[in-house]
Amino acid sequence: MRSLPTILLILSFPAGAIAYIVAGRIIAGLPLDEGLRDFLVLLAPLFVAGLVMLPFLIPFFDRKAKADLAEHRRTMESTDAHADVPTDADEG
Repeated sequence: MRSLPTILLILSFPAGAIAYIVAGRIIAGLPLDEGLRDFLVLLAPLFVAGLVMLPFLIPFFDRKAKADLAEHRRTMESTDAHADVPTDADEG
C-alpha cells in the first residue's frame, strides 16, 4: 500500500490530540503541589502526545528519506558519468 504512510500521517494528528487531552486530565487529577501540577500539565501532555504520534509519523518520513536518497544517488551517478567523459580541454 503506497498510501499507508500518508494515511498514518493524517491519523497521527487525532491520536496526538487524544493523547494530549487524556494525559492532561490524568496529570491534573494527581494529588501534587499546585506549582508542580501546573508545570506538569503544561509540558507532560505535549511529551506524551509526541510519543503517541511518533509511530504514525515514522513511515511517512522514512518513505521521504528513501526517495531523497534515491534521488541523491541518481544525481551522483549522473555527475560521475559526466565527469568520466573526456573533453577537448582534457586531451591537450
